[in-house]
Amino acid sequence: MRRATCRCGFSLVELLVVIGIIAMLIAILLPTLRIAREIAQRTACASNLRQLGVAFQAYAANNRQSMPSWSGWHSTAFPETAGGEVSWCGQLSGQLPPDSRVYNCPSWPLQRLHNYYICGEWAGINGRHSTRFSDVKLGGRFVISGDMTNPALYPKPFGSSQDGDDYDRDDYGMPCTCFPSEGGFLMHRGGNNVLFDDIHVECFDQFYPNEMTFHPKRMMSWEALHEAGPDQKDPSDTNGTNGPGGNSGQ
Repeated sequence: MRRATCRCGFSLVELLVVIGIIAMLIAILLPTLRIAREIAQRTACASNLRQLGVAFQAYAANNRQSMPSWSGWHSTAFPETAGGEVSWCGQLSGQLPPDSRVYNCPSWPLQRLHNYYICGEWAGINGRHSTRFSDVKLGGRFVISGDMTNPALYPKPFGSSQDGDDYDRDDYGMPCTCFPSEGGFLMHRGGNNVLFDDIHVECFDQFYPNEMTFHPKRMMSWEALHEAGPDQKDPSDTNGTNGPGGNSGQ
């Protein structure tokens, strides 16, 4: 009797089937991995904002409940000449280095830029350079920072601003957290991260009038606050009598 011959290896059809299965698995796994990476970036961004909020609180504890003051556009954290204004990032240097990665959203592409801002609209239209935590009467709903998603505040090629990066981002005169319906964009899958006065962070895909406000005492959108103008003057308020500055592009 002849001994049976042992076949080794794969036929071409079998090889093609294996390659097809591998390709299908890759096609299934890649979107899942991309989503997981985007969720991780959104979580890291929220952590950055919470650290920024803690720095605001630490600064306020030593400055009569006032957050750092803001002014105009700053190409550096500290003034290049004596007597100049210091950016709010510079004022926070005791809590966070001005070039800390805490200021950079991990979802932002390529070039590192300052992607967060400090609340300024309510204080600015009332003739002040800073907001006090003690001004807030709607705890947990007053926006003090968040993802900056207004293209007008980013330099080219990311946006339309003529200026470069700014160490003194604020939303006085121009909104910073903008949603697609307002001409902005979403920084993350699922929305933009927003930092509130009680230092909690939430992600929103649009402005929710019952969950966030840019007025510390009334529920108002940034646009409604801007149109309403200053509050009735409080004679007891002696904080920040000088006129406001504002961010770049204003």
